[in-house]
Amino acid sequence: MKPISLYLVSILFSSYAFSHYTQPLYKDMLSWFKTPTDIAPWQLQQSGQQWILRATTMQDGGGHVFFNPLNQRCIVSVPHKFYDMGTLPIGQFIYDTLCQVMVSNSHQRYVKSPDTYPMDFSKRPYNIHNAALIAYQTHNINAKVFQIHGFSNKKRRTKQGKTADVIVSQGKASNLTGQQLTSCLSQLGLTTFLYGTSIKELGGTKNIVHKLGLQPHSFIHIELSKPTRTRLRQESSLLKKFTTCLSRII
Repeated sequence: MKPISLYLVSILFSSYAFSHYTQPLYKDMLSWFKTPTDIAPWQLQQSGQQWILRATTMQDGGGHVFFNPLNQRCIVSVPHKFYDMGTLPIGQFIYDTLCQVMVSNSHQRYVKSPDTYPMDFSKRPYNIHNAALIAYQTHNINAKVFQIHGFSNKKRRTKQGKTADVIVSQGKASNLTGQQLTSCLSQLGLTTFLYGTSIKELGGTKNIVHKLGLQPHSFIHIELSKPTRTRLRQESSLLKKFTTCLSRII
């Protein structure tokens, strides 16, 4: 069976995932990546070759989408830019130098939501963030999604968690891609663990993105300790090498 057929089958066998493909925002974003236009109430902006959808309200959780078709086919997601300090500039660098798409939240995840769903993009099932991920991968089936998170070593229970600089996860199971990324980051001198293999502890085990029906193993959740986030922002050479590791697996 061809890859595209396997992909469609995996979607059809998940009613939860399929519901996202019928939502208006998904259909809007599917068209938007071909021809960027206004999607009310988001505001469309253009800067050079870059297109931006900026949230002007809290409707559907808000959120921003950035698109530069000149870059490579991958997405960087920053769902907690206010709470996980330092993740936005790290994600911004990855977007500027590597990926075609960046999605980020526009409101703090703990603010009161205007509807029945939480504002937290890792828990909110219907938003422009998830619609963008699904729509973009529909156009680019092999695209990787790098989601950048922060974590506190003090809150980890295991020895590995307390000493980790980076924790990589692809969900319940990993493949060679996760192993390669873990190895590459370790070679930079970062203490890196792969969830389910070298560490059993992770902050985002219930991340809603795992239920969207994306291509298996394409969603790569990267947790960075606070000292590591500081180093990546302060040491430009390390951030470049970190991004190079990502580029090697897309």
